[in-house]
Amino acid sequence: MSASPASSKPRYPIPWIATYFLAALILIAGSFFIIWYLEQFASEFDYDDADVAFLEKIILSPEPGRGNFSVLNGGDWQALCLVGWKGRPEQALSVPGISPQTAGAMLRVYEDKKEHIEESEFLLVYADKAGRAKAVHHPHGYAFAGEGAVGCTGSTKPVLDLPIQP
Repeated sequence: MSASPASSKPRYPIPWIATYFLAALILIAGSFFIIWYLEQFASEFDYDDADVAFLEKIILSPEPGRGNFSVLNGGDWQALCLVGWKGRPEQALSVPGISPQTAGAMLRVYEDKKEHIEESEFLLVYADKAGRAKAVHHPHGYAFAGEGAVGCTGSTKPVLDLPIQP
């Protein structure tokens, strides 16, 4: 029997270019997976919205128990309501200074959004000076309005004690 000389080459060689290609493919696929995975936890709340940012400033203010809404929407508002989970703003909108037309516009916007308010969330509904109503859905309901709570005010009284209680 003759012994064959030992070879320094691998028995089944893989070209180096294929190894680099495979490693690059794994890195690219892994990057896409990580991006997809992180996107799964994106918030449904638009923290880039100016009104949401305004509400966050109230939470982080030195007086989180008081909300000064005088500069909400750049000061362009005539009426607002903070509505907690299961809140009903119909009667609270009868505050002096809120016209029936403004109250109606705010109620229509509220009706469109109320199904999306969860237990720990609240809705800020306000009307600008032109009478256009807007709703801002926010996750920190316990800081603004508890379950069943509704607080409405006009621009003549822009400071509210928080959280609004039922």
